[in-house]
Amino acid sequence: MTSRTEHETETRSRWRSLATNTGIQVLAAAIAAALFGLAAPGAAATLKPLADLFIALIRLAIPPIVFLVVVTGIVSVGGMKKVGRIALKAIIYFEIVTTIGTLLGLLAINLFRPGAGVAPPAGASSDLGSYVEGAQEKSLGEFLFDLVPDNVVNAFATGHIIQVLVFAVLFAIALLRLPKNVSDPILRACGRLNEVFFRIVGMVIRLAPIGVFGAVAYTVGRYGPETLTALMKYVGLALVTLIVFLSVVLGAVTRLCGVSLFRLIRALRKELYLVLGTSSSEAVMPQLMVRLEQLGCKRDVVGLVVPTGYSFNLDGVAVVVPMSAVFIAQVYGVELGFTEQLTLFLVFLFLSKGTAGITGSAFVTLANLIAAVGFIPVAGLALILSVERFLSLMRAMTNVLGNAVATIAVARWEPGALDREKFARTIGRKAHPATEQPEER
Repeated sequence: MTSRTEHETETRSRWRSLATNTGIQVLAAAIAAALFGLAAPGAAATLKPLADLFIALIRLAIPPIVFLVVVTGIVSVGGMKKVGRIALKAIIYFEIVTTIGTLLGLLAINLFRPGAGVAPPAGASSDLGSYVEGAQEKSLGEFLFDLVPDNVVNAFATGHIIQVLVFAVLFAIALLRLPKNVSDPILRACGRLNEVFFRIVGMVIRLAPIGVFGAVAYTVGRYGPETLTALMKYVGLALVTLIVFLSVVLGAVTRLCGVSLFRLIRALRKELYLVLGTSSSEAVMPQLMVRLEQLGCKRDVVGLVVPTGYSFNLDGVAVVVPMSAVFIAQVYGVELGFTEQLTLFLVFLFLSKGTAGITGSAFVTLANLIAAVGFIPVAGLALILSVERFLSLMRAMTNVLGNAVATIAVARWEPGALDREKFARTIGRKAHPATEQPEER
């Protein structure tokens, strides 16, 4: 009798655990929202504010978290020599991987040419206004000037991550130059504030199922399966290209780091569930940073690589945005030769860094790209906007995995930046001798 009672108690406990699991709730909300969108598209299309409110609540904590994590990470290193070494390795890695992703996307879109014969969807152009406002070509001087906040409060208020990052680095350098009796209390205060903001994010995450329901219901209700049928060939090609990028490019990096990509995906499944529902990689940045520390990456590496990666290492954007530009040209019958596509490639490498941190940054980057090159019809933006929700989802999943892999790679190849015992216990396997680095003495 006791055994039966214990079994019933254990069963109830498992069901209760499943019912209160945020990941399960997110998946259930997504399925329910899709069904609701099909059954009542008019009502479903009005639920977008639920998703927008959830993302806004997450984003309100991101600038201070980035600032606090970067400051505590740099100061805990104890000097700028190591910080500079980590940053250099990260930037080199970012540029190599995003360049490969961009070239892969251009190869796929030119090889399969899904834009031939596709007509622009009707009624999508009315949503373009807020995006096209950002479609202005930037000079090198304007881009560099935009990196530095002219008003620190404004950088935090607008959520401009690059500017917050620059200010955090300057603040940390200044803190390192102060006497320890002055800097230590400030550092401890930053650590306590960091805990507060992560607690806020934890509270907001409990609302994830509501945000996901609004996002999915709006997408299905607003566009409907029939409206998207004409563009599914392109969406399918983008999906396959991203899968190839993940399995071949990121898969090779993870193998060099001594971990299976599938094990990493399994370790990040909660964060990816949330991305799956919200189509936003920013929504999981705080949790991703915590999770990478739990996997064995040291805080100084996580604090530098992840925020920088969200501005400079958006792998999903690198693959899909150039594909979208060429797809528009194909639809409108604009033949792009080698010179035009080389120009497109070089301009994108520059502009993809210039709009990071702006709401809807991937679409703004596409608008900037088309406006800058001048030989692709701007009206084609309406074509991409009709499937932007689906593309956003795929980009966001790739962005999160790409930044996780980047952090592990930099930590692996930076002496003393990886807790090897914890890494092996969580997601690692026996390290390849070529990847081993001596610990700092």
